[in-house]
Amino acid sequence: MKTMTVCAVLVAAAGLAGADMYNDATGEIFDTGFAHLDIASVTLTNDADFLYISVQTTGDLDNPNWGKYAIGINNGKDASDAGNGWGRNIDWNGQTITHWSATWADDGGTGAGGEVYNFDGGWNLLGATYNGDSNISGDDSQHAAGVQSWAISLATLNLVVGDTFTFDIITTGGGNDPGVDHLSRADQATPFWDTTSVAGDFLSYTVVPAPGAAALLGMGGLLATRRRR
Repeated sequence: MKTMTVCAVLVAAAGLAGADMYNDATGEIFDTGFAHLDIASVTLTNDADFLYISVQTTGDLDNPNWGKYAIGINNGKDASDAGNGWGRNIDWNGQTITHWSATWADDGGTGAGGEVYNFDGGWNLLGATYNGDSNISGDDSQHAAGVQSWAISLATLNLVVGDTFTFDIITTGGGNDPGVDHLSRADQATPFWDTTSVAGDFLSYTVVPAPGAAALLGMGGLLATRRRR
């Protein structure tokens, strides 16, 4: 089971919808020395324009100076593929994705660059931080605490309020490496760098309206907890 905590008041104050937190097992990757690739939890939320993704690892992203963090999304609308935009050695276990967004925390942890792709007979780059594109951005402010965060515009993902998409989050290295850790699995996804990683069942997230400040009146301290698969 994944535990999801909705901190309604706190995130609404920032103009965001309630955050969904997905917990992951820790210490199950093939080399526990790669703590910066060991997912502890992932938080997704949205406002009117963007999907926000934060990957909490068990390590320090400022040390070592490498690490890649990606999401595969199936929006349920567009053409999909069993591969991914970076050609990583990943088996989605019979599932497919319509979009791929991969990010990096390199150069001693400074900077959080990223790209976003869609599939349309092939993988197409839709935006990149190094191009100054406004549809994707990265945040390195919590790297020392082991967090990689980025945002992708909902329009780029062909998502609107009310849409539910399925997804998986992975960590990886360079080249044709597999997913070292998959959020979709509580056990080991791959035994080594040269072996394809295999996903578990994709998780899901529903894009919800971002509440206005008026919705906060009389709701101070509200905290709700739900459970999901």
